[in-house]
Amino acid sequence: MSIAMTHRPCLPRTQSSGFSLVELMITLMIVVILAAMALPAWRQHFHRAWRMQARAEAVTAMLALERHALSASTFASALDATAPAGHWPRPVPAPPAPVRHWLTATSCAGLDLSRCVEVRATPTFVDTRCGTLVLRSTGEWLSLLTAANPPARTPEGC
Repeated sequence: MSIAMTHRPCLPRTQSSGFSLVELMITLMIVVILAAMALPAWRQHFHRAWRMQARAEAVTAMLALERHALSASTFASALDATAPAGHWPRPVPAPPAPVRHWLTATSCAGLDLSRCVEVRATPTFVDTRCGTLVLRSTGEWLSLLTAANPPARTPEGC
């Protein structure tokens, strides 16, 4: 019994087994365009998260100042009547993480520390939307966009 081998002539391939350079370049351009569109939203997400963390730390600091004021009848330090109680400035978040905001405390404009104190969260990055967040002992949330302007109402989303 003999096995007959049939010989098929070589036919040219009709399908390619890879991608052409043009296809790869178009795919790369689409990826770059999508990344360029997503980067600002990604950055805004991080800024919003950092602001939320700074707000939470400002509330915690204000609660500590309120507890001090309940026992001492003033927000001022026992050692210095012109300085708020506590250790200032405070980094947010605490090291070893990169510092995104600095918390400071000061008296409210035109009032002494026995009546009003404000905690300010100053960003270490450029925050043109919200600027420095200000929490007053009266419960007001304000925003300080530039050092030359007085604190104003906090913009929506800050």
